[in-house]
Amino acid sequence: MSISRRQFNRIVIWGGASFAASATSGIFFPKPAEAYSLEFPISALSADRVFNGIQKYCGAQPIPGVLSPIVQGNTNVSNKIEPAAASAIRTADKEFVNRNFTSKRTELAVTGSGSNFASDTSRLWGRQRQDKVGPNVGFGFVQKWEDQYSDAKISGPTMCAIHNAQKVLADQRLTPPEIAASVLPTRSRLDDWGSWGGDSDASAGRNPGAVFAQYDTAAGTVTSRYDLVEPGPKGFGRVEYTIEAENQPRRVILVTVRF
Repeated sequence: MSISRRQFNRIVIWGGASFAASATSGIFFPKPAEAYSLEFPISALSADRVFNGIQKYCGAQPIPGVLSPIVQGNTNVSNKIEPAAASAIRTADKEFVNRNFTSKRTELAVTGSGSNFASDTSRLWGRQRQDKVGPNVGFGFVQKWEDQYSDAKISGPTMCAIHNAQKVLADQRLTPPEIAASVLPTRSRLDDWGSWGGDSDASAGRNPGAVFAQYDTAAGTVTSRYDLVEPGPKGFGRVEYTIEAENQPRRVILVTVRF
């Protein structure tokens, strides 16, 4: 889906806080940065739509019929999913259920090369719950790194920003592998349980009205900052989603989420 002129504004900024070094001289030059501003209605958010978007823009390949047996305790479900990966998926999924992400569970999908042994392979799936102002979508990402499986669990504002950012990158003519490498977590252990009211994870120091997350991707680093601007129905919040990716300009995507 393309973004209309009314929904999408782009500003190109030269300089900013991002720099690139010359391979020959060692001199640092300003790296170009791009800023984008989008409007997004929370009513348009769902686990299915996010899952479909990751397939379309990041090239994720679904593996139908394996997630239900995995969450029920079966680890021998497919030659594409190692038993250790299945165990990590089941453990992460339990955390989603414990946090009331109990509706609209998607299928399992893989991104990257799809190999069980490749660090660029991510096994992902989504769930949904209803918050006071609208739907909250959470996704789990299980990756193998140095012979061990780790997981990243992302929900709320950051997941909404990923959903919108991949469309922006597609409009900039990035390929699905480049988009996946720019926005999906890789080699990251992350628990981002943000809600539309702010940080709901007391163990990380609850911060009502704000959510901050940072994670590694295959191509660099992503930083996400959410602020609740106007609470309640018909209010809104803003996500500032910053992508630092190798051989790409620094991109700052501001998503205003309307409740």
